[in-house]
Formats: sequence, C-alpha cells, structure tokens
Amino acid sequence: MAQEKNGKSFNSPLEERVYYSRLLGKDSSLVLHGGGNTSVKVTEKDHTGKEIPVLRVKGSGSDLATITESGFTGLRMDDLQAARKIEEMSDEEMVSYMRKSMVDPSEPSPSVESFLHAFIPHRYVDHSHSDAILSITNTTMKPDEIKKILGKVIVIPYIPPGFKLAKALLGAIESMGPEIKGIVLSRHGLFTFGDSGKESYDRHMELVAAADNYINAKLKGTDLFPKRYEKADATAVEAMLPAIRGHLSRSRKNVLKVATDEASLKISMSYEAEKLSTNGPATPDMLIRTKYDYAYIDDVSRFAEVIDAFAAKYREEYEKYVKGFPMHDPYPSCMVIRGYGLITAAINSKEASIAMDQMRHSLLVNARAMRLGGNSFISRKEAYDMEYWPLEEAKLKKFRPRPLEGHVSVVTGAASGIGLEVARKLSQNGSVVIACDLDPEVAAVSKTIASETGNPVVPEIIDISSEEAVEKAYRNAVIGFGGVDVLFNNAGVLKSSPIEDTTVEDLDLHYRVNARGTFLMTRGAFRIMKTQNAGGNMVFNITKNLTNPGPGMLSYGSTKAFAAHVCHYVAKEGGKYGIRANIVNPDKIFRGSKIWENGVLEARAKAKGQTVEQYKTQNLLRREVLPDHVANVVLALINEDIFGATTDAMIPIDGGVI
Repeated sequence: MAQEKNGKSFNSPLEERVYYSRLLGKDSSLVLHGGGNTSVKVTEKDHTGKEIPVLRVKGSGSDLATITESGFTGLRMDDLQAARKIEEMSDEEMVSYMRKSMVDPSEPSPSVESFLHAFIPHRYVDHSHSDAILSITNTTMKPDEIKKILGKVIVIPYIPPGFKLAKALLGAIESMGPEIKGIVLSRHGLFTFGDSGKESYDRHMELVAAADNYINAKLKGTDLFPKRYEKADATAVEAMLPAIRGHLSRSRKNVLKVATDEASLKISMSYEAEKLSTNGPATPDMLIRTKYDYAYIDDVSRFAEVIDAFAAKYREEYEKYVKGFPMHDPYPSCMVIRGYGLITAAINSKEASIAMDQMRHSLLVNARAMRLGGNSFISRKEAYDMEYWPLEEAKLKKFRPRPLEGHVSVVTGAASGIGLEVARKLSQNGSVVIACDLDPEVAAVSKTIASETGNPVVPEIIDISSEEAVEKAYRNAVIGFGGVDVLFNNAGVLKSSPIEDTTVEDLDLHYRVNARGTFLMTRGAFRIMKTQNAGGNMVFNITKNLTNPGPGMLSYGSTKAFAAHVCHYVAKEGGKYGIRANIVNPDKIFRGSKIWENGVLEARAKAKGQTVEQYKTQNLLRREVLPDHVANVVLALINEDIFGATTDAMIPIDGGVI
C-alpha cells in the first residue's frame, strides 16, 4: 500500500492515478468535457504470466472528472519505446501501431498522445488545456518570455497531437534535466510529470498558479468585457430564435443552446465580443465543435445576412484547405447576438451545451490574451487540418445519428398512457421532448425517460386550455432549444353520458380541453414552425369516435371532431411551409391510460352489454390495442422517408371495427 506524506493511502499506482486524475478533471479551467489526459507506468503480468512494463493511459470515452481504473487503457511500454526509432508515422499508422500494442484489445482506444506519455521518463504524467496557460501561449509572446513567467519549463511551438508531436519532443525530453517541471505546448496546453501522482499534480497546479499570478498582476482587475453597446429588446430577439434555428438547420436539424445570464449578456454588450469573433477558440481541440470563427450578429434583423456570409466564407475556406473529406455543416455553431447573449447550435442538446462551454472558455482566454500580448492562434490551414483530422473523420463515419436527432417535440397528456409511450419513443429516437400534462406526475415521468435515453425531457405542468400557460410553455421551448418540430396533440378528457343527461358543465369541460386546448397547442406550434421555415409535423390523437361514434359520447366525440378539423386546417394552411398534419384514430387504449379510470371503462363495457375483457378485445383482430401500437404509428407518420408525402390523412389503430 503506497503512503503519501499527506497521509493519503493508495492500494496501487493506478488507484493513485485515478485520484489525481479526478482532481484535475473536476476543474473546468483545466479540463472540459473529456479533454486532457493522464497516465501512469506500471508493471503487470501478461497473458503468459510474464511481468512486463505497461503504460496505463486515459482511454477514449473517459472523462477525467469521473474516470475509474477501467478508464485507463494498457499499452506495452516496450512496443511504445521501440517507436523512438521510427522517423515518420501517419495518424492511421499510429492508431494501428497502438492497437497492436494494447495489452487487452477489448479495452477502449488509447489517447492519441500515448507516445508522448510513454517517452516522458517519469511514472506519472498529467496533461490539461489550462485556461491560464493558454491565455499566455495564445499571444505573440516568445518562448523565453513564457519561461520567465512559468519557471523551469520547456516551451515548444504548436504541433498537431499524435506521433508527430511526440517525435518532435523526443530530443527535448531526452535532454531535459531534473529541474524541468513541465512542457508547455503553445496553443495546446500543459504537460507535467513526477514519480508520484501527487508530484505530477502539484507541479501542474504550481505552473497554472504561476500563470494565474502573472495574469492577475498584469490585468489588475481589468474588466475584460466593458460595456459598449446597450441591451437589445429580448422579446424581439426571442421572437426571431425559431427563424435563426431554421436558418441554421438547412444542412441538418440543429438544437440551440441559448445563454442570457448576466455574464453572457455582459459579453454580448462588449466590443471584445465583436473583435474576437475571428480569433479562433482557446485550443485546436475545440475546432471540431466550435469552428475557427463565431458569428457576430450586431442586429437580430440581420441574422440571415450574417449567417449566410459565414457559411459562404466557410465553404470558400473548405475548398481551399480541405481535400478528401466531405464538408461539415458550413453554418456557425457559435454566435453572439449583440445586447442579448450567446447561442450555440449542434445536432443535439448535449453537443450544443459542450460547444457553449467551449465558447465561454475561448472568450475568456482570448480576451485575456488580447491584453497580455495580442492574440495569436494557429493558421487557417492548420485549423482546417485539425477540424478535418483523419482520426476524427473516422469517428464521424461511424457515427449514426438517431432518426430524430436535432428535433424538438411537444407531447400533451404525457404523464400516462399513449402520451407517455409517444414521449418515450420520441426521446429514444433522439428528439428533445417537452412533456406537457396537468398531472404533476409528468415531472417524475420525464426524469425517468431522460435517464433511460440520455436526452432532455422537460416537464411542463400546464392546463392546455390556458392561453397564458400554453404561450409560456412554447416560450420556454424556444429559449431552451430554439423551436419546435413535432407536436403530438394527445391530452383529452372523457366523461360518458346519454344526451338527456349531458350537462352544460360536462360539455364545457370537454370543449375546454379537447377543443380549445388542442387549438391553443396547435396555434402555438404552427407559429413557431412557420417562423422556422424548416417544415414540421403535427399528429392529432382523435380516436375512432370520429368515424364510428358510439352512444353516450356526445361531449367527447363532438369536441374531438372540432380537434380533427383543426388538423385539416393545419394541413391546408401549413402545406406550403412543409408543415404536415395527420390524425391517428386509436380505440380502446386502456393500458396506462387515466381517461378510462373512475368507472369509465366499466360503464362503457356495460353500455355495450359486455364484460371488461370482452370490451377490450372487441375488434376484428380480437386483440387488445396498446399504447405502443399508437406510438409506433406516430413515429412512422413523422418519418419523412415513410410518410413525407402524406398530410391530412387518418390512420385507424383499433384492431378493426366490427
């Protein structure tokens, strides 16, 4: 058992490696979203029982903040050291070499910087993309100036990660004395090392502190983003967010992340936000998500002009610098709207959030660097080489987005029954889901689905007959994700009674939810979809009662007929905008449905002179119709490859009417 001076005990070097990796990873000023990497050199027994030296290095998919021992991939040190004699190795050759050097081929792919970790002659190695270090290296400062700030370090110019970097550093590594505490990679980050995890980590924090101290002394509380412009009309900007999202979704569907907190607003009101838009991100690693530039929108009314100009420039640079790879989405993934805040766009909510974090850190780093020595980043050619890095392109080829990736869907009556299953299926297929219901249980349901699918499922506890509540829910959807692509109108009430026993109160209740509520939800979604100008889908759960009305259902059936006519009008008026509207007519969906509670099921069976079980299966197929059946039809209806040419149609889901 290893024992440190501070009393911290570890059962193995790898356990120590995990402990200090997590310390490094939990600090967002050092490591963001899976960035950085760490390693430890150990002795292990191979499959023959022979003891061999092994490099345990962070594997692909691991996050330093939460990494466990299984997150470190084992590579045979003898194989890695033998590569010292190799002069050149392409990225593809490097990946193949490392895979053949793995102790266990079933482990995750190792870090692309594994050779550098192996070549450094210390047991523990830590690598981060420290904001403070980058604030100094992303300037015009010379290496000697950086050494004067940080002390005993080696400073090298930018070299892309991989074998080329390790090979270029080999001479410096072999000649460095024991006084050297770290290696600073300009525009990239910091490597430190030591014979214990604590020593390597302490050196890392010592050098980062030196950079911080220098920055604080030089800037002395300088306001990095002083106010220059006034606040924009937030209501006017938010009214345009769906149009912005639609404009950004012409290559693929994108979800927006909108930041209007105090810090984001302050940045958007500064001259720095305008000036730094073409300075590049904090590190080349971020280029894959953020691109080199971000779009600066000085007036929201000019958003289309700015976005189109950005895309035209990107296409021009792609043609100039990239060969052999298909062009990425040319539209901006990061934007500043003057006087409003920051916006990022990505194929899903998680990626948009990561891009937002990277954008924030890049703005901080570049604002500091501008004042410390003038911004200096890698060249456009180097940036496109990094964005279209063959190793990342190989990952993109394997990536298969879920069918509804980038979509935002609204489901009413989502707490139970059909609505619950549709919400689940939409989320499973990649969509963000806004789950609406009057029942507070929708919050717990949403949390469960989100944990199952890894997609945001946002509960909205609302009365859909309230105009104010509906408008607020849609505003939240727009601010939260940029807009809406799918609406499943499902919420409803059912109270059975003969005509002579039907009260005005009963009729008003059905009208309020089934008719008025459906109209309000539809109108709100229609306005957003029209503004987005990127199509859209609405599916109305009307039920079999529309075409085959049963006795005792006047209030229910007549208000559902109103809802059906809303669908017809959406199809008629929305067609030219690519908005499709269709009806599903399920019958007797009992499982999980609250509409049949409180004796409704028993009363309907009795009215038909049947038992409950007979009533459930009284159809041509003699089988119970389940919420899953309805959910799968809804998925098919919104699938452009299946029903993309279908609108204003009705599909029965009733087992066949006898």
